[in-house]
Amino acid sequence: MEITGRIVKDASVFKLKENREVVNFTIAVNDSYKPKDSTELKKIVTYINCSYWVSSKSAKWLKKGALVELFGRIGLNVYI
Repeated sequence: MEITGRIVKDASVFKLKENREVVNFTIAVNDSYKPKDSTELKKIVTYINCSYWVSSKSAKWLKKGALVELFGRIGLNVYI
């Protein structure tokens, strides 16, 4: 999957047991569409929570407003 969006707030590093760290951040993806039989353009924003497990050093570049392009697998946790 490939996703492009802007970072909502600065990334945070979460320390786990066994000397592992994960970088957590959220991106906003803007989209727009025109409903059938309408001339009005609808805009929607989708927020995606991301985790990066390879290196915590990347957190220093993941600052609010930065444009990022992500490649990888997507997993969903659905709740009501």
